[in-house]
Amino acid sequence: MDRLTAFRLFLRTLDRGGIAAAGRSLGLSATAASRALRELEDDLALRLFDRTTRHVAPTEAGRRLATRIAPLLECLDAAMVEAREMHEEATGTLRIVARRSYALRHVVPHIASFHIAHPRVEIDLALTEQIGLVPAHGVDMVIRLGLPAGKSFIGHRLASGRRILCASPGYILRHGAPATPDAVLQHPCLTYREAEEAPVWVFATGSGGRLDITVSGPFRSNSGEALRQAALDGMGLVLLPEWMVSEDVATGQLTALLPGLSAWPERYQAEIHAVHARAERLPAKIAAFVAHLLAKAEPAG
Repeated sequence: MDRLTAFRLFLRTLDRGGIAAAGRSLGLSATAASRALRELEDDLALRLFDRTTRHVAPTEAGRRLATRIAPLLECLDAAMVEAREMHEEATGTLRIVARRSYALRHVVPHIASFHIAHPRVEIDLALTEQIGLVPAHGVDMVIRLGLPAGKSFIGHRLASGRRILCASPGYILRHGAPATPDAVLQHPCLTYREAEEAPVWVFATGSGGRLDITVSGPFRSNSGEALRQAALDGMGLVLLPEWMVSEDVATGQLTALLPGLSAWPERYQAEIHAVHARAERLPAKIAAFVAHLLAKAEPAG
């Protein structure tokens, strides 16, 4: 018998006042229970009980041992219950690292409703513009572009990778709109910052081909929200995710250009996914938050 179970039997014997009753409560015969307690005494080199044919009483060493280990086992039992609850009921702290632009529009607005549904979960959300995030170092979930390589992670699609080329109505009134991809070169373009590399916009052509156009303009940033605002202010053309600008297009604040033509900034074609580590039993707090986001996400298509 392992020592932890033996300690439980020891405390149960004190509580029940006899070895046979303690053994029955743990599914052990009187003989097995008695043998286990003697093995524990041998292992500790201590006599824990004074035994008679009708009664067992703890020795002074036994009483001191019980005083020390009883609260430890109570804490261990409570920790085990809490751990089980985290798999069965959404509870605990959920640590998330998310793409800033997407999270501000499509995660943060839904946190309050999640809290109402799951009040025992605390959300710890960090926002970033980094690419290639993976759950690690205490992070339960990441919300990122694309899926990480390998089989250690599970991804849930939240938004498409479709990008929209657009500009403000005021800009188009002043400068016109490009009629072809090549015509984009005649316009100031608002682009993602990629160190010292020149920004490239990729346009899909017939038969699976692509046309790469190196663009330039008065403003670049690592923040999609900053580029969106610059476009709203009429600074030039921008190529941004549908999930970021669809509302602006619907309300007329931005106008979609070259409709029907697929385009994307180089390295920014991927869909948005919620990603967590693969697990045989996924903690309920993660499963609940993923389900909440999927219920609010755009339909696949």
